[in-house]
Amino acid sequence: MEPPTSIVGTDTIREIRYAASNAPRGCFAEIGVYQGGSAFHLWEIAKRQLRKLYLYDTFSGIPYKGTDDSHNAGDFADCSAEEVRTRLPGAIVVEGIFPESARMDMSGIAFVHLDCDQYKSYRDAIGFLLPRMARGGIMWFDDSPCLKGAAKAVSEFFTPESLYRSSSGKHLAFIP
Repeated sequence: MEPPTSIVGTDTIREIRYAASNAPRGCFAEIGVYQGGSAFHLWEIAKRQLRKLYLYDTFSGIPYKGTDDSHNAGDFADCSAEEVRTRLPGAIVVEGIFPESARMDMSGIAFVHLDCDQYKSYRDAIGFLLPRMARGGIMWFDDSPCLKGAAKAVSEFFTPESLYRSSSGKHLAFIP
């Protein structure tokens, strides 16, 4: 199956695939799915490793714009939950604003890809996900350090010493 187009770069996709493939036991989650480009790669690994994959997005565009955010509310609205469900059968695709849309037990998360662009979305997602992460789990922050709002939210939960920088420039954290 041909992967959907992704706005995440190929080097970053390669690094995400490696990190997710080597994550401890547990499920995967992606917050900020858009058209499913990066989710496709997590879906392939989840299928092969018999993991659940949770995909969360409004599927109606970015819900917020704060003073530290560069994207406008409504950006990335050209997507559909139904298209992602069709492309990635077996993935649990959830529409709505995360974490309010998270109605399932997601404890023991092994790998999470956060790609939700905005400060409030990042802050709320990290606050919800962090206590549900598996020991040794990986949080991948696609928009940190490149977007001010995302970087600000990440810095509220993680010290600079606890963040790693991938070769493609993305931040990630290993959960103790």
